[in-house]
Amino acid sequence: MAKRDAYFDNVKFILIVLVVFGHLLTPFINDKQWLRTLYIFIYTFHMPAFILISGYFAKGYRKKGYMWKAAKKVLLPYIIFQLIYAVYDYKLYDESTFEVSVFQPAWSLWFLLSLFCWNAMLFIFTKIKYPLAVAAVLGIMIGLCEPLETTLSLSRTFVFFPFFLAGFYMKKEHFKKLTSVSCKKVAGGTLLIIALWIQYIAPDFEKEWLFGSKSYASLGVNQLEGMTLRMLFYSISLAMTISFLALIPTQTMSFTSRGAQTFYVYLLHGFLIKYIRLSSFGDWIESVQGYSILLIGACGVAWLLSSKYVSTIARPLIELKPLPRRKSLSLGK
Repeated sequence: MAKRDAYFDNVKFILIVLVVFGHLLTPFINDKQWLRTLYIFIYTFHMPAFILISGYFAKGYRKKGYMWKAAKKVLLPYIIFQLIYAVYDYKLYDESTFEVSVFQPAWSLWFLLSLFCWNAMLFIFTKIKYPLAVAAVLGIMIGLCEPLETTLSLSRTFVFFPFFLAGFYMKKEHFKKLTSVSCKKVAGGTLLIIALWIQYIAPDFEKEWLFGSKSYASLGVNQLEGMTLRMLFYSISLAMTISFLALIPTQTMSFTSRGAQTFYVYLLHGFLIKYIRLSSFGDWIESVQGYSILLIGACGVAWLLSSKYVSTIARPLIELKPLPRRKSLSLGK
């Protein structure tokens, strides 16, 4: 087995903490402007960065059995968790009817569908001229197609594909240059400038632009405005993503090993988030102004769900592998 790269595991664990944090933060973003700024700031880069890293690790797409492994890794868990989330929502929200559909991804499961499609699309885009430019044009044009939107995650697939493709074409040397001292200084300044821009110049920026799931008509703009704003989104997100990646430590950290289990956190954290949102936890957070607790909670959730114990228990659902023998389920193993 090839030795894992500490840098990429650091990237993935920090990103999954931000994913959980963003979901915990969602109910509070209209309470205070700085919370909304923080939310927009995170959503500007956390999924694009995740997608770029996924693209970087898709270089073996032509290997025999790669696409079958990809289907087994993401499509089968997608179907399984679509059903599980449907049952969970039915019970949690006491819904009158039980509904489940493979065509409308539940919660954050859109990423699984899109990830498989991005891998498949490499067979086409690696054979054409100017693949990144074509991908960006398609990502801009998809906003004109109102009927698509969330169906089979088609809108998000095309909107975010340029990041996946960019990651695919990146090499290890690019990441080494990114993490140099000089690049870190520029990255820090870039993130600060964009944060100030969000806070003071674009405080009312519509967050749905960052999701990539809606047409321009649904976002309330005409075609020219929509295409212009999507190009702006691409520019800002790319700058934010590169800047974020530049600031990640390259050495082994206390959380580095957890980066290998981010897929578990991604699939499982929704159950906790949905339950928390329905509880009185939000009212308590607002009453004590304890918004920093949300970040601590996000770290705790990511740490728990990336633990060896949780991954062992959840493996049959996520990796479709049987549970190990009972004696190996102890926390000490």
